[in-house]
Amino acid sequence: ARWYEQPRDSRATRVQLASNTPSTLSTPFLLIRHFTIPTPIQTLRLFGKSDEVLLKLMQELGMGQAAEKLKRNPKPVWPSTSRVLVPYDANGARLPAGSTNPRMWLDLRPGQAIKLHPGHNIQGAQQPAYMHIGATKDRKTRDGRVIKACPDGFGIVMDRDEKASCFQLNVEGAVMSLGLWWLDAAMRGAVEVLPVVNRQPAFEA
Repeated sequence: ARWYEQPRDSRATRVQLASNTPSTLSTPFLLIRHFTIPTPIQTLRLFGKSDEVLLKLMQELGMGQAAEKLKRNPKPVWPSTSRVLVPYDANGARLPAGSTNPRMWLDLRPGQAIKLHPGHNIQGAQQPAYMHIGATKDRKTRDGRVIKACPDGFGIVMDRDEKASCFQLNVEGAVMSLGLWWLDAAMRGAVEVLPVVNRQPAFEA
């Protein structure tokens, strides 16, 4: 069991959710804090298997119909093809509404040459394995090795992994994953920019 000490100016509501197993660790529950003073901060903690807890949360939020649909078919279905027509330009920027410019073919089949969107935030993320991508200067590691800067963010598509629901990419020697859901988002024009485009993209006739 877990105990949470609440601030004196707040009250907590603990909602027990059903579980199919008797284990305490697998029993999900919600801990919701309602502050009596005006504050933008509220805490919601969920414990348990995410699929089970979030389905119950959807029902509480009035999304019961969508929750039942997910129960019947929990695995999302992504486009079976890895080459799709998308309303974006060569740099991955979404075309304006009503644009007459041709749509771009986003081709993520294995072996295709790709590049990252120029606005990527790899340098800002500060992950050591990727710090050479987008860098403008070579850097020296503590053990004396020199890591060559790769400002362009060029790469290739290595594979489409159906089990992991992602594309495996090699970007400047670093392995990255790109979720298959990006195909659907790109086809719908759901995001302003795409993280990855082809180096020499083709466009609809």
